Amino acid sequence: MRLKGTLFVPIAYTALIASFCLMPASAFKAFTFDSIFPLDKILHLTLHYVFIVLWSLVSKVNTVRQKCVLLIVGIAYGVLIEVLQATMSLGRSYELDDIIANTIGCVLGVLSISYIKRKLPLIKKYLPFMSKLY
Repeated sequence: MRLKGTLFVPIAYTALIASFCLMPASAFKAFTFDSIFPLDKILHLTLHYVFIVLWSLVSKVNTVRQKCVLLIVGIAYGVLIEVLQATMSLGRSYELDDIIANTIGCVLGVLSISYIKRKLPLIKKYLPFMSKLY
């Protein structure tokens, strides 16, 4: 089965989130900016925001029901990643704060779907490669 170009990007991004979130903690250098702002939580929020936006563009989410389903799937994916971090011995740990950041990213993503879809023709005009993806 050959993947269409539109499906490849969100599937690859979904796998990227899982691979980064399930890598051993020793693979990452310690951040020193945590005292200023929680960089880790901003990263979680951003990852899940983009996750929702990419999947909404591919699956052509338009109705409120479809947005709710996508939101539930996004939140469940974030929770699943955290549970896997807790159960696998990779030096990663389960954090409720990460689930909250993931959920906020998903909610912001769902809330911005309509705006992004309205601006998509403008985005395609200035980023021509986007017309090949969506």
